[in-house]
Parts: sequence; C-alpha cells; structure tokens
Amino acid sequence: MKNYDFSNISVLVSEHNSYMRQTMRSVLRTFNIGQIDEAAKPEMAWDMFKHRQPDVTFADWAPGFDGMSLLKRIRRDPDSPNRYAPVIVVTSMTDQEHVLTARDLGMTEFLAKPYSPKLIFLRLQIIAERPRSFIRAGEFFGPDRRRRAMEVEEDRRAREEAIAAAEEASRADRNEASAGAC
Repeated sequence: MKNYDFSNISVLVSEHNSYMRQTMRSVLRTFNIGQIDEAAKPEMAWDMFKHRQPDVTFADWAPGFDGMSLLKRIRRDPDSPNRYAPVIVVTSMTDQEHVLTARDLGMTEFLAKPYSPKLIFLRLQIIAERPRSFIRAGEFFGPDRRRRAMEVEEDRRAREEAIAAAEEASRADRNEASAGAC
C-alpha cells in the first residue's frame, strides 16, 4: 500500500454500534488520522459535522439507524458547512436497491460490512487520489457517478467525413469498373 500522511485530516464516524465505532477508530488510528470524532446517532453526527467540519465522514446505515438522513443533510441542507465533503456509507445492506439508494443520495464511496482495515484504507486512498467532481441534475446533488475515464475524440467529425469520402470513392471505383466491363 502507498504511504499517505493522514495526520492533517479529520474524520467523523457515525455508527450505531459501540463495538464497530471502537473498531473503526482503532483502524483509523493505525492510518495516523489527525482527528477522529464519533457519533452514536445521526442527529449527533449532524451537529458534529456542522461544528467540526470533518474532511471525511463514515455514515452507518442499519435498521434503526438512518445514516442516509445524515447523508441527505450533508448534501442538501442549506446549513451544511461543506456539501462537497466525502461521505463513505458503511452498511451490511449490500443489495442493489440499497447501493443505488446511497448512490442516488450522493454518497462518495460504499463500504460493505464486514470490512477490513485494507478496505477502509482503499476508500480513503480513492478519495485522496481520485477526487470526484460534483454535479447537480434535477433533485440530485453529489459526486459524479461516472467513474471510468471515457476517451473523447477531438476530431470525430473529420474522421466520419473521411470514412464517408472513402466509401464514396469505393462506390465510384466499383461503378467505373462495372462501366468498363460493358
């Protein structure tokens, strides 16, 4: 794994289970995270987010713990101090419906439980190395969901015109050849 200096970043861990909060905190400490704040409830996490303005937020999503309400507030609430802050949704609800819901609400990354320290590090690495631009489309505001780099041909029209000219020349050659055969 590549070395990073995470000593200057702050992280908010919003997690309903005290054991999982402790585990996440321990893992983040091994990465030398500068400041780690914890919240046992989404409302508590929102207050911490507004006052401490963390660089990254881990938002748990579990039955009885609506981390998506925290994500919505970070992205949509007019009082949000940083609507662009990376939010990593952490959940054991990994079916397609839940992943798409979190994506559509503006998550930055998705981390499935159970997780390993390596997976946490990889999410932080992705945020550090490949920050995503944000877009607004209709009701959606959040990181651009497209991940793969798409090549865009600078001169597509010229290429299409060259192909059309080549096809026309080929037709003309065929017509000339059949006229000469008569």
